[in-house]
Amino acid sequence: MEQVRQAVVIVHGMGEQRPQETLHRFIAAAIPDRADGEPAYYSEPDPITDSFESRIYLARREPAFGGVERHAKTAFYEYHWAHLMQGNRLGDLWPTFRRMLLRPPWRVPSGLRLVWVVFWAFVASLLVFGHPLNVFGGNGVAEAAQRLLGTGLLSTVLIYVITRVLPGPLTNSFVDVVRYLDTSPRSYEVRREIRKGMVDLLRGLHESEKYDRIVVVAHSLGAYIAYDGIAYLWAHAHDLLPNTHVADGAPAGLAEVERLASDLPAEPSPAQVAAYRDAQRALWRGLRAQGSPWLVTDFVSVGTPMYFADDLYTRNRADFDEHVLRREIPTCPPQSDLGDWNKGTTRLWFSWQTANKKRRVLYHGAPFAPVRWTNLWFPAGWGVFGDWFGGPLAPLFGPGIEDVPVTAKDWRRWAPAYAHTRYFSSPRDDRSGSVTTQLRRALDLASTSWLQPDPEPPPPRPRRRRSGTAPS
Repeated sequence: MEQVRQAVVIVHGMGEQRPQETLHRFIAAAIPDRADGEPAYYSEPDPITDSFESRIYLARREPAFGGVERHAKTAFYEYHWAHLMQGNRLGDLWPTFRRMLLRPPWRVPSGLRLVWVVFWAFVASLLVFGHPLNVFGGNGVAEAAQRLLGTGLLSTVLIYVITRVLPGPLTNSFVDVVRYLDTSPRSYEVRREIRKGMVDLLRGLHESEKYDRIVVVAHSLGAYIAYDGIAYLWAHAHDLLPNTHVADGAPAGLAEVERLASDLPAEPSPAQVAAYRDAQRALWRGLRAQGSPWLVTDFVSVGTPMYFADDLYTRNRADFDEHVLRREIPTCPPQSDLGDWNKGTTRLWFSWQTANKKRRVLYHGAPFAPVRWTNLWFPAGWGVFGDWFGGPLAPLFGPGIEDVPVTAKDWRRWAPAYAHTRYFSSPRDDRSGSVTTQLRRALDLASTSWLQPDPEPPPPRPRRRRSGTAPS
């Protein structure tokens, strides 16, 4: 039997990340140490991207004692985009920050309510002391802080932190999120290049003919980037389809996915979500058996600010819902296709019938019909102690997402905001609810039992020279 080969793509989050930095920590959490004491993985030059800094990590298949596989043969790639996000300014944060501040606290994302309270407490103190407020600039902040804190040693240190230290981390991290989602001309080219790189990596993995399956994992802002890459490539998946070797009829599993999605309530039970995910896996296998070259089976988001995407991606929830209704923001499960034949029914249909009525084809807005979506995050106790930037995604992106709150033995998992960086820092925490255990479950790398290489995979179309266009 030919050995299963799968690829995992990790997309790092906000901040000035160095190449391979996230990959090093992620792979230690993703696969357990080998039972024989040998290295769990080794590295090779990356043949897919054109980065001289990039390496791929290869983990050999490892069956455990008793014949139970721990993981199939797996190649780990990192999509590194930090070098494209240059020239951040603290002022870039202000429009989004102002929008958050000018709303009642119950409409502020839970992870940011402490920031809201601190800011308005600071403003109130300034008003009491009678000093004018100059939030993001120059001597105003230093003078205001000095007025509030005094001139002693401790206050001097605090003033230095407020006026000199904080602006650096803010521009190196949080502004990344705002600029990536910014639609102004200043951020257009940055966003386009980042998206293009993600799409090119996924397309290159498909066209390499090396793998039987692809899993995409993304932390923080990286989840937005990975989501955009999956959605864009799916919408243009006809570029991947072979001219022949696509069987007629509907792919196996499609009817079951559409049926379960139609019955899925806004707040489903774990059993209902599990049933939908099982049907997604069956549909993916049905697509492959029919001749589709689509390889992405799973998307795993970790600690992502997508949970307040209605305030970042759009201006408010009503605006976000309008984008969903126009099929511009793919959800899980997908929204129904808007074809005329589908009007007047409550049944969800993710597919349409070709003109010759020989084949059913999933439409452009349905990547999360076959692609399962798992979301992990550290809940913030009292809205403070934990990850401020991660949260549940099902309320915005659909009840088919498996939202999994996780924990870790590491005390820093409770550190306000800093917990956001600790998702791949507990590789030996094997408790049932730990982030490491749930990450490995979501990756499902022990895949040989259900994933067998296609004996005759469909030949891809000849690779065409791309103009470099990507969604704006």
